[in-house]
Amino acid sequence: MLEEFDIKGYWWLPTENKKVEGVLHFKQEVIELELKGSISENPNIDMHNIIWGKSENGEEITLFNTIRTLSDRRVLDNYKQGLKIEIPESYSINSFLIGGLYEELKNTKFFSCTFLPSHFNQWITQKDKTFINIFLDKERLKIRGENNNYQKGFLLEAEEGQSITWYLEHISKIKKLLMLMSGHPNVNERIEFFSEKDQRKCTYFVIHRSKKRLPDTQMKKCLIRYIDIEKNASQIFSKWFTLYDDLKIVTGIYFSDWYMDKFLEMKFLNAVQVVEIFHSWMRKDTKKAISSENRDKLDRAEKLLKEMIPNYDEILQVKLKEGKNKITLQNRFEYLFKELDKETEEFLIGNDMEVAVFIKQAVQTRNHFTHYGKEKKFTLSSNAELTYAIYRLKAFITVLLLKEIGVSEFVVLHRMMDRSDIPYTQLQAAKPLLNSKKYLSLLNPNNSN
Repeated sequence: MLEEFDIKGYWWLPTENKKVEGVLHFKQEVIELELKGSISENPNIDMHNIIWGKSENGEEITLFNTIRTLSDRRVLDNYKQGLKIEIPESYSINSFLIGGLYEELKNTKFFSCTFLPSHFNQWITQKDKTFINIFLDKERLKIRGENNNYQKGFLLEAEEGQSITWYLEHISKIKKLLMLMSGHPNVNERIEFFSEKDQRKCTYFVIHRSKKRLPDTQMKKCLIRYIDIEKNASQIFSKWFTLYDDLKIVTGIYFSDWYMDKFLEMKFLNAVQVVEIFHSWMRKDTKKAISSENRDKLDRAEKLLKEMIPNYDEILQVKLKEGKNKITLQNRFEYLFKELDKETEEFLIGNDMEVAVFIKQAVQTRNHFTHYGKEKKFTLSSNAELTYAIYRLKAFITVLLLKEIGVSEFVVLHRMMDRSDIPYTQLQAAKPLLNSKKYLSLLNPNNSN
C-alpha cells in the first residue's frame, strides 16, 4: 500500500494570486490541506474545483475537487465590517497531481498512463516479460503489461490525447478484472500520466473510500494468476472490456461486500440477486424447457381445446404474449447449473439431488426475506446455514463470471480446490448442514417453489 506523506509549500487559487503557506497530508482514505491563512477572498465559498500549489522542492501540484472543512466565523464577520484577517483554513481533497498546474480534471490531456495495482507480484511472477499486449478497437486504446527492472504494472496508450477521467475509467475496468481473478480487493499503488508534447510525468493520487477495513491480503493466494490464463490472456482482457457494460451491475453488487459491512440477510439477498441479474441480462434468449412427457400432455390438451373453442389460436397468442419471458428464479438457477460440468457441481454443492435441494433453499429463503411470507420447508433460518449458503452462491457466481470472459472452467475449479482460505474451504464444510437428510427427505416432485 502507498505510504503516508506530507508536502509543505504554498497554495493558491488559479483565479487569485494570493499564496498561502500550508501542508498537504496524504493518507489512503484522507487527503487534507492545512493552511496558515485564508486562501480565498470570498469567505462564502467552501468548494473549489482546483487549488494550485508549489512544494518546497519546487514541484507543481494541482488539487482537484476541494471542500473547505475548517474555517472561522470571524472571517465572515470581519469581511462584513470591511476588515480582513488571516484565519487558518483546511480543505478535504479528492485527488491531486504532482508534476504540473492544470485547470480541469476532464480537459487535461495525456498521451499515456501507467499504473501499478496492489498485490501485483502475487498475480504475476514472471520476470523480464511483457505479459499483455492488446489493442482495443472500440476504445482506441493499447494495453501492455510489463514486469521487469524498469517497469511493473500496466501501460495504457491512447491513439490521441485523453483526459485523466478517461484513463481512470479504463484503469477501473482493469482493476475489477484483476479483482475478479484474484479474489480479493485491489487499490492503485501508483498512477503516472505522461503529456503528449514534452513527455512530462505527473503522478496522481486519489483517496480510497472504504467503509470497511480491508483484510491484509499480502499472504493470500490469488484465485486465478496470470500463469493460469497466459495462453489466452489477451482474449480474456478483450472480452472483459466487451462485456463490461453488460456485467457492470452484476460485478458492482458482487464486489460491494468487500467494501461495506452488511447484515447476513443482506449479503444473502445480494448473492442471490447477482445470480438472478446475471441470468436475466446475459441469457436473454433462455426459454422454459418442457419435458417430453409434459409436451405430450400439452399436445393432447391443445387438440381438445381447439375442438371446443373456435377462437382458441387467437386467445393462445394473447396469452403467450402476456407470459413471454416469465422465468422464475428457480428456472434461472436450474439453467445456470446446467452450464457447469458435473465435477464443478459436485465440488460446489454435490450431486443432482443436492443441487436441486440447494436451489429450493436459495429460492424459498430469498422469497421469505423479500415477501415476509411464512417459512417453507426449504427456508434457511440459522446464521450457520445462511453463511454457508452465501459461500456457495459466491463461489457459483465466481465460476460463471470467469467462464463468461473466457477463463477455463477446469482451471477455475482446480484453483478453487487448491485454495486454503474462505470461502472455498467452507464448501465442503457446508455439505453436512445444507445437504442433510432433513432437506433431502423433503425433495419430491410435488414440492413447489
